[in-house]
Amino acid sequence: MPIAITAISPEGLRERSVTDLQGLQSQVPSLVIQPNGQSSRDVMSPSIRGQGASFQGAPGVVVYMNEVPLPAAFTLSSQGGPGNFVDLQSVQVLSGAQGTLFGRNTTGGAILLTAAKPTERLEGYLSGAFGNYNMTEFEGVLNVPLTDTLRVRLVGAARDRDGFTKDVQWNKDRDNQHWRMGRIGIQFDPTTSISNYTMAYYGYSKTHGTGIVPITFNYNRLYGFTAAGYGNFCGTQAAPDPNCTDLRKQISDQEERGIRKVAHGLDDFAKVETWGVSNSTDIAVSDNLKIRNIISYASLKSFYASDQDGAIANINNTGVTTLSRLSPKDYYKLFTEELQIQGDLLDGKLTFTAGGFYSKQKPGGKMEDYFSTVCGRPGEAGALACAGFRETATTNESKALFAQASLDFGALSPALDRLRLTLGYRYTWDKIDGRTTSYSPAIYSGVGADNVRCLFDGVAVPRSNADNLVGASVRGCTYEGHLKSKAPNWTIGLDYRPIDNLLLYGKVTRGYKAGGFNAYAVNIEYAQFGPEFVTDWEAGFKSDFKVGGRPVRFNVNGFNLDYSKIQRGMADFSPLTNQSGAATLSTGSARIRGLEIEAMIKPLDILEIGGNYSYTEAKYKSFTYTSATPVFDCNSRNASDSQKTLNPDLSCMKLNNMAPNIFSIYGRLALPVPESAGQVSLFVSYAWTDRRHFAAPAQEKFPGTNITWEPGSEAAPFGLLSASLDWKNALGTDLDVSLFGTNILNKNYVLSNGNVYNAIGSQGTIFGEPRMYGVRLRYQFGS
Repeated sequence: MPIAITAISPEGLRERSVTDLQGLQSQVPSLVIQPNGQSSRDVMSPSIRGQGASFQGAPGVVVYMNEVPLPAAFTLSSQGGPGNFVDLQSVQVLSGAQGTLFGRNTTGGAILLTAAKPTERLEGYLSGAFGNYNMTEFEGVLNVPLTDTLRVRLVGAARDRDGFTKDVQWNKDRDNQHWRMGRIGIQFDPTTSISNYTMAYYGYSKTHGTGIVPITFNYNRLYGFTAAGYGNFCGTQAAPDPNCTDLRKQISDQEERGIRKVAHGLDDFAKVETWGVSNSTDIAVSDNLKIRNIISYASLKSFYASDQDGAIANINNTGVTTLSRLSPKDYYKLFTEELQIQGDLLDGKLTFTAGGFYSKQKPGGKMEDYFSTVCGRPGEAGALACAGFRETATTNESKALFAQASLDFGALSPALDRLRLTLGYRYTWDKIDGRTTSYSPAIYSGVGADNVRCLFDGVAVPRSNADNLVGASVRGCTYEGHLKSKAPNWTIGLDYRPIDNLLLYGKVTRGYKAGGFNAYAVNIEYAQFGPEFVTDWEAGFKSDFKVGGRPVRFNVNGFNLDYSKIQRGMADFSPLTNQSGAATLSTGSARIRGLEIEAMIKPLDILEIGGNYSYTEAKYKSFTYTSATPVFDCNSRNASDSQKTLNPDLSCMKLNNMAPNIFSIYGRLALPVPESAGQVSLFVSYAWTDRRHFAAPAQEKFPGTNITWEPGSEAAPFGLLSASLDWKNALGTDLDVSLFGTNILNKNYVLSNGNVYNAIGSQGTIFGEPRMYGVRLRYQFGS
């Protein structure tokens, strides 16, 4: 069945200097890669047509390595670790709800990374690169056929680069790179009917964290905290400073430094360790029937400390003690098992796949977070909500049965040949169990261990009791969430090929994504959230033809999504504990529609021009919920408390995780050189991403109102120019030489905004990479 799919070859990845998920931004229609409002450059969260990761929820777009989902973090919306783009056979991006054919169920799509498998030749390559910011890179691949039935492929890679953001407070470079990875692939074919492929990998990254840039503070809010005795932000409680002179000076100093220098109050760092092993076994029962089994086990461990306000002010920090370097915030182990039966009947006119999928992601050990929210100046103690502790454990278990079949009606009548019907169905059972303990101050305030303030739905209570539960007779600081959900996915599609080079298609697909547990809740009604659903109507065509004898490719796809029970994160506040937290709602519904185009033409044998374009338009149909505290909504007309409501209507808000217009255009020119000198080609691309919306519901400016809005809730559009000059088989040798550059015009652009200006009081922004350039040498060897 035809689907909206974009495939990028290893050659295409190299030309575009794509070394991670962020590099796919603007290369695929309707795809947005961003930190998802989180203060970490390591978060490369993919969204397609507005379907992406929700805060603490399952990913809307799943990233696979060799048909196996990569483990996903919980506190950050990241999947997998470093080095996943080394030695790939292909990258395929599937748009739209998935799940009736393989793997996990998703509402947005899938990104399939396929590693190069062992071949029958003794071969390999060595690659090294050097660039600005002292970038050094190494890749090595060795492919060894041990016997006629056993082949091995060894892969190793490393990358180092100085950071492009200087922290003048700690004399360190933020946004640096330092990662290592290794991979082994073993292909074993004991008989002509059995194929067995095993892959194991390890990845490690350790950096100085993200160079978050402070843009502004919510001075009115922080002055109010100071006057109430919650911290000395604007003077002191005894002598408050309405002008917040110290905070304004920090922002003016930052403006003088520019976006590539910061002064953080916390020494940021980030460390990620991942490993995994997977096995895929194919057994050909007959010429028309095959059994496939895919099993995997993987681990993801993430440590980090982040100055999320980006300034000396101790307002929003995580990882505030040395224990953060010893205890991970995310540590999960993922087991998956998938069994498929694939076959065809009626001389290949009927093809089918049926199977079952199981996954369980559970904690691999303790996960602890030491944080400070609204704490006052560094070193000061005794603030009401100065420092806190959170320990979280969440287990996600999913079971599913699925089947999909395609029938070419030519099996019934020759007149109907090439008209094909596809039907797919999946039923998924999800179970989520979460547990979190959270309290403050207990670290800096000098308050005894048995007299702390729980962050969840209560007042000052003992830190622990017999079972440490909030609901126990002697209260503790632990609460739990348990959620079961089940739902079908299905797809119905028709496609027709009237001529060999034209395919027409239409389909409707139902997608489902499980709910989740909220470890950052401060009100009991938000301890968990429900599943979301999408119904996706699509129609389009794929074509390859010639104009004036020159090859042309033109693909068009239109879609209309009915999106319901939308999972959307928002800031929250508990008046009982005076604590800020988070909630994920699952109440809204929206309509998303758009158009996607991919095109290519070769006007000359030496010249290829191509690109893609997507337009996405979205609007809430309804968005109401019951709030724990009064908030402003779409019906508010001024900023007075009388305009607040416990039953807000947020349907006038914009949807997150999408850009209305995305396009990229490229040109590839083969330069004339003597054949004995090799092949030289120039590749130039320009990629544009329209404005993107970041902010959560209760933190925005409402149309027609005077309510304070969330600064930075919408990022400005940006365009990036990149190029590479490739010399293959230089001077007739086995050496390839490449010169490359990304963001050649050195544009400043926003990747993400923190979205806590109204909730906590700061705005910190992550900016994209500056101009990067270098040279890459690759020597290939083999029989």
